[in-house]
Amino acid sequence: MKRFIVIATLAFFSSFNNVVKADFGEASFPENYFLDGPKSYHDGWCRFLKNECRIRFQGNAMWVEGVGGIYLDQFANYRYDTDRPNQAFFGSGEHYNYITYTSKNGVKREALFLFANSKAQKDFSRALMRWVDQDGRPIPNYKLPNSQGPQDTQGRDKGLNPYDNPLIIDFMKKTTSETKGKIGNINCDSPVWKKRPICN
Repeated sequence: MKRFIVIATLAFFSSFNNVVKADFGEASFPENYFLDGPKSYHDGWCRFLKNECRIRFQGNAMWVEGVGGIYLDQFANYRYDTDRPNQAFFGSGEHYNYITYTSKNGVKREALFLFANSKAQKDFSRALMRWVDQDGRPIPNYKLPNSQGPQDTQGRDKGLNPYDNPLIIDFMKKTTSETKGKIGNINCDSPVWKKRPICN
């Protein structure tokens, strides 16, 4: 009888051990999917209002497409401000993100990234903190400027999802169009023209 109890106990625990070794199939991300660290891009303004630029995070690099960037070891400090202090993440107004860094020449410099959309600001600040911490764990997709992240974007990424594309190794590569928002001499991104039929 003792032998039967011992055998039954071993069989029970060995079958439990096999369950632990199973995986989640379709729910699992591919192997090594997050080894390159956090990846995202954010459309904002660089230093001046309406000076459109695309800011990217990838691994230990942060850069402005077509201009240049820094690596994490150059990052010194982050400071946030808004022109509406009582409505930091609600309502309208600009959000100011100051990045202090050490240039490749060893000089302390400051960069400014602005956002008018509160959700875009929230996505940017979250991405910046993940970059500083080098936190590559999966999170829900960013929504702006397009759906992007490790989850399925249902086609709302316009082919730009950094998790679906090869790593960018050249800061000068641009994924934005020089004529973005323009039809002839008309700026379809402006509030005056945005809702007119020619821009839709």
